[in-house]
Amino acid sequence: MGMLEKALHLPAGRQGDTLKGNHRMKAIVLKGPNDFGVQEVENPVPSPDDVEIKVFITGICGTDLSMVRGKSPSVTYPIIPGHECVGEILRAPANSKFKVGDRVTVFPAVGCGKCDACKTGRIPHCPEAKTVGVLRPGGYFAERIIAHHQRVFLLPKEMEDAVGAMVEPAAVAVHANRRAGVGKGTKVVVIGGGTIGLLHSQVARAYGASPLIISEPIPERRALARKMGFELLCDPKEDKLISFVRANMGMPDVVFDIVGNNKTLVDSVEMLRPDGQLVLIALPHGEGLAIPYRNVFQKELRVIGSRTYFLEDFPEAITLLHNQQVHVKPLLGKILPLGRFGEGVELLEKEPEKYFKILISPLL
Repeated sequence: MGMLEKALHLPAGRQGDTLKGNHRMKAIVLKGPNDFGVQEVENPVPSPDDVEIKVFITGICGTDLSMVRGKSPSVTYPIIPGHECVGEILRAPANSKFKVGDRVTVFPAVGCGKCDACKTGRIPHCPEAKTVGVLRPGGYFAERIIAHHQRVFLLPKEMEDAVGAMVEPAAVAVHANRRAGVGKGTKVVVIGGGTIGLLHSQVARAYGASPLIISEPIPERRALARKMGFELLCDPKEDKLISFVRANMGMPDVVFDIVGNNKTLVDSVEMLRPDGQLVLIALPHGEGLAIPYRNVFQKELRVIGSRTYFLEDFPEAITLLHNQQVHVKPLLGKILPLGRFGEGVELLEKEPEKYFKILISPLL
């Protein structure tokens, strides 16, 4: 067993309900900016249509970091954060397709269940939609969670837990590529080579995008992208991105902006071909972001926001991961226990060149 396999290996004997008879569980409770810790809380109470899940692993993402530091425009304190998980079913409704012991992941957005958006699986478009662990209670940095069975997805038996925990961020990339209509021969530029950037790049490649350029200033991230088979890598500190793109691609069809500052917005609309698409992935922070209107108008560009995902994007992400068209093991760092959640946050903030994804497991 290699170092990565050891890092992703969870303790034996995880099967079964070790919390049986205990009405309380441990969870990370975020009371406010920089105010968090492990607390004992009441177990969630499932409704008749809910699946009850024992959590194995939950990933820390950029949204979690923003919430912890008080930089998120969308958060309700106090809350148990976390929305990228893998777990085992402890209880399943009789009217569901699941059984006790199934390994699953969970779609974290919840809507009203009655509007057209909800009925067609476009839950984030529901006017009442809220993401669990952000605006809705019941986040996944906990020993147990519950979810309506229609928001639960079965994982292949061969898929490792840590890989399954990446279904949610992979679905973000699937959704954006689908919205942009990426296909065979689509010329794509991805601005940002972190976890989300490399997932977008891999999904675009799986869909046939070529050529594909990644812009990333951190050398270690460019080195990882190269190991993952991407050759057209721009260091924006050394090369002007627009010049690099012109020399290696011409004018791209699609730009995924995963950084979202004024410089990347200006560069994006400048480099795109007429009728090209700018896909906005970055979570907006602060004021002053502006898309150059004149270029958008003159070139008849399409500007698309791509925030999360639809229900249909989850099985697609699972398939891409299972078929190894999207590789996430190179992105995975440490697996830490609940009590070291703060350490995981600091590693992601202080060593972004080393840590792409930190995972938290209540089993450790």
